[in-house]
Amino acid sequence: MNNFEQMLPCMKSKHVYFNLTPTVIYEPADISQDLRKCRVNNFIQRKADAARLERLLSPILSPEHRNKIWKKIHT
Repeated sequence: MNNFEQMLPCMKSKHVYFNLTPTVIYEPADISQDLRKCRVNNFIQRKADAARLERLLSPILSPEHRNKIWKKIHT
């Protein structure tokens, strides 16, 4: 068994074990504001951007549009 296999728990195990003595790591005060900004979840904004991009690009990327443009260029 190599080191990598020793680090991973057995994949067949159906038990979950929790560390009863967790290690607490405090954030340095001088970077706590920056870390808080990094943790902000902008999922809703990214989802709205993806939907807008889909609405804009879906007609352009459709097979009908590509065929129409190909015929316009090559005929």
